[in-house]
Amino acid sequence: MLAPPLSELKNYVKSSAPASAFTLVELLVVISIIGLLAGLAIPAISGSLLKGKQAEGLSQLKQLGTLTLAYVTENNGEVPGEGGEGVQSFSALSTASNSTAWYNVLPPLAGSLSASNYRTAPKAFYEKGSLFYSKGATYPANKTASAYFAFAINSQLSQLPKLQALQYPSRTALFADARLPDERNLPPSGGSMDSLGQPKVRDKRFVSRYKGVGIITFCDGHSEAFRATTQAEVLNTNKVIWDPTK
Repeated sequence: MLAPPLSELKNYVKSSAPASAFTLVELLVVISIIGLLAGLAIPAISGSLLKGKQAEGLSQLKQLGTLTLAYVTENNGEVPGEGGEGVQSFSALSTASNSTAWYNVLPPLAGSLSASNYRTAPKAFYEKGSLFYSKGATYPANKTASAYFAFAINSQLSQLPKLQALQYPSRTALFADARLPDERNLPPSGGSMDSLGQPKVRDKRFVSRYKGVGIITFCDGHSEAFRATTQAEVLNTNKVIWDPTK
């Protein structure tokens, strides 16, 4: 048998050789494309997570509104108590003076633990399953030393004899997101640092923790994702009333 021509052997060797690896330039291009795609995906994922937290916060405050209306019906129109002045210790939550506070009387209506039940397990106050835990809130590092409420009852309602006395229930705040010490205030002013985290809220302690949006539940039971980037927007009585006596 005759041997194949030398030219055919050369072609065979070339075709059998492994394909060349990526060049450095090609590798850098691939890395750049991956980085670009990741840069586009991360904000979208972060936005989706924030929307999810906002939706959960809206649901939580809506539930508190529903529970409050049920409580009011069963208690001759009386609004639940505010539950103390200033940030409360876990032991203070269970005192007799706070027995009618919203955080003690509303949760049992939904089959949940009242705040006073967390006296011996403060860590659980800030965990999933607690009616008081907000995924969107930024809690202090030493949060288990006190009960920090990320949403609270409108402090101005205590001046009302009955909830039915409201003239504009659909515009009067019942519950709202409340600013914590490490969260940004709405310019030009905000609540003093020693008051943040207490179980009652008003205009100056309201927080827009979802990128310019905060949750407000109104006295007719409906809840809104309320957009506010300044104090002026929160004080606009055409949108929200904090003090119903004015």
